Amino acid sequence: MKRIYRSTAYTYFAAAFVLFLLSGCHPFKSRYAMDDLEYAAKYEEGAEKGDVVGKVKQAVDARHVKGLGGWFVSGGGQFLGKSDFPIVGAEVGYEYYPTSYYSQRISGLLLSDSNQGFAGVDVGARLQSPTRLAPFAGVGMYNGFSRGEIDSDQDGLDNDDDGAIDEKGEKNSIVDGYVVAVYPEFGAHFWLNGSGRITMYTRYFVTSEGRSQDQWLLGGQATIFSR
Repeated sequence: MKRIYRSTAYTYFAAAFVLFLLSGCHPFKSRYAMDDLEYAAKYEEGAEKGDVVGKVKQAVDARHVKGLGGWFVSGGGQFLGKSDFPIVGAEVGYEYYPTSYYSQRISGLLLSDSNQGFAGVDVGARLQSPTRLAPFAGVGMYNGFSRGEIDSDQDGLDNDDDGAIDEKGEKNSIVDGYVVAVYPEFGAHFWLNGSGRITMYTRYFVTSEGRSQDQWLLGGQATIFSR
């Protein structure tokens, strides 16, 4: 089973790499973010042909990200740990840059293993270098719950809203589990252009289920930003 989870994580790496190739961007292009108004204004003229330092500066500068916000999709899976608690996940959320080196995000996150699934809210913050390839460190918190069904054919209620009370086999959906997890995370961003960014990260989930349920997750994220 662990081999399957590792394969899931590697799949996200491969998908992010394919997105990079399909983007048509050039990894060493000196003015990669000309689609962003602030970046374009700063480097409108561009460095002279023989100005190597100037070319490098244009190629790595990502200070234009201040003020950008955008929606992202993300997913990953467990690659270390013995836990049978959530080991694969997918999320959709929003990330914002108050400064060029700091971002905040919030998302809806689904986590699941073969036995149980959790839905919840994830929030986090990251510190990163204001560069095109930007290593980062961050922290986050996840709050989730799971739902299950119980027999409800003797509670005097119409639980399934079919007009009948306490019919044979009637079920009722209830919240049957909660989980809280905090985590440090480490990774790197790469800006495809002035508005598109891919991210690879690893997170160590410290859960409310006890240390035997803690685990390392490996994942990827794709984000489109705008002002």
